[in-house]
Amino acid sequence: MFADNWKISLRQIRRLFIMDIFGMSSLMIPGILSSMSGADGIFCLLLGMAGGVVLLYLMGVNLKHIKTDYYSYMKETAGQLLGDIFMVFYFLYFVTLSGYVLYHLTTLVLTWLLPEGSWLVVSLLLLLLGMYGSIRGIEGRARVYEIVFWFLGIPLLVMLFFAMSDVNTAYFTPIAASSLPAFFRGSVAVLVFLLPLSALMFLKPFCRKPEKMLSCGRMAMAAVIFLNAVIYLILLGVFGKNTMGILNRPVITLMGMVNLPGEFFTRQDVLMTAVWFFALFALLNTGIFQGTLILKDLCQMPGNRLGLWITAVIIFAIGKGFFEHGFLTEVFEIYQVFVALPGMFLILLVLLFLHWARAGRKAQKGVSG
Repeated sequence: MFADNWKISLRQIRRLFIMDIFGMSSLMIPGILSSMSGADGIFCLLLGMAGGVVLLYLMGVNLKHIKTDYYSYMKETAGQLLGDIFMVFYFLYFVTLSGYVLYHLTTLVLTWLLPEGSWLVVSLLLLLLGMYGSIRGIEGRARVYEIVFWFLGIPLLVMLFFAMSDVNTAYFTPIAASSLPAFFRGSVAVLVFLLPLSALMFLKPFCRKPEKMLSCGRMAMAAVIFLNAVIYLILLGVFGKNTMGILNRPVITLMGMVNLPGEFFTRQDVLMTAVWFFALFALLNTGIFQGTLILKDLCQMPGNRLGLWITAVIIFAIGKGFFEHGFLTEVFEIYQVFVALPGMFLILLVLLFLHWARAGRKAQKGVSG
């Protein structure tokens, strides 16, 4: 389980990250950006991507110094105590994110697929499926999602192509009309959805060519930003910023409005829901995998199963909390912006600074010796 003998390829890593980031971002970013910045939302995507480039640069510099795994690098560089604190930070990030994803994934299923279903039953089944995916190991996940990537990606592109016929370019104006604070808030929101890229730091033991992992992150981020830009422009051109801002999931609503040639399929919105179902499930699966991996290293567990169950219980409790207490979603958004986002950058900067300081001291001792 987890640390099997399989090594995943760069192509598989790239597609895993595309699915991880695309699902949640494409569901939520259009509504966020339209309410904040309107037509300027496309520029928020680009500025958010620039922040992602900086994050990946810091990750890449640290990855060069990792000999075995990320936790060992943190302990060697920052010491046992600080390394454990950093690991707790990552654990909390992945389990809270997974709980949030479980909440949205279950809501998606109940809204579009099983309107009469039970939230408890659906969420438990999804969580058990995510646990099973983690038990099968990262290589099994990579193979499954490599197939799903093309099976769902091509229909999505086809639907977006036909949706372009309803675009009204007049909705693309006015440009540069949003306030500067709103523009930066939108850009920060985009960057928050790129934070799952931090899982790349833990994948070195599972990658066939770890020296090229960073390029996978860059390509995955570029692909997701491009897809979100296309989706945003189409949604903006079809609905306008005011309507798009009040729709719960505008991209899925759009899928139900697309007229296919011959009108041979009238409920394609249900079919296209599968795109976001599998994308959100991929992110949930990643969160379970990462949370269990971190907990195992942090608590020095001999196996993975106890950590898997502990992680799953915490994720379920968080997801149930989001479902029962709506204000927790606002708390989560505050946590993402003011804790998770700066924390990701700060950890990488601290590790880099301490590594350079340690290398400098060794160089001075070598000269004096």
